Amino acid sequence: METIIQKAIKLLLDAYGAQYDLVTVKEKSGHYTANIETDTPARLIGKNGSIINALQILLKSLLFRQSGERVFVTVDVDGYREQQHERVYGRVKEMIGMMRNENLPEITLPPMKPYLRRLVHLWIVDRFHDLTSESVGEDPQRAIRIFYK
Repeated sequence: METIIQKAIKLLLDAYGAQYDLVTVKEKSGHYTANIETDTPARLIGKNGSIINALQILLKSLLFRQSGERVFVTVDVDGYREQQHERVYGRVKEMIGMMRNENLPEITLPPMKPYLRRLVHLWIVDRFHDLTSESVGEDPQRAIRIFYK
């Protein structure tokens, strides 16, 4: 699957006329991360991540058409998403600390995009064995509720 994702991204980047140096794909727990290295990251990221988000949606659609399966893939440009994820994880960790310090039975995080919610759910499972999480609400206000098992 890594090779298919890599070729699909290169196809999309070439169609967009983007300059890039390298595309790498890694898999972890059924989730693929594709990183694009470029000298012009702003052109591929776009304002507030608009271009990288569109690229990710196109890639997922293309992969679904080819395989008939949903593929969990995140597109990153020069570590932009990784930094974004680390900021989100930091905020979630702070809120969990507040929940514990104030002996709250649960907390609800602010609304976030579906791919970030999924990453936060997986992150919580990996790091907080006494906690669980679920998505609550309707898009675009869908959020994560974290509570004790």
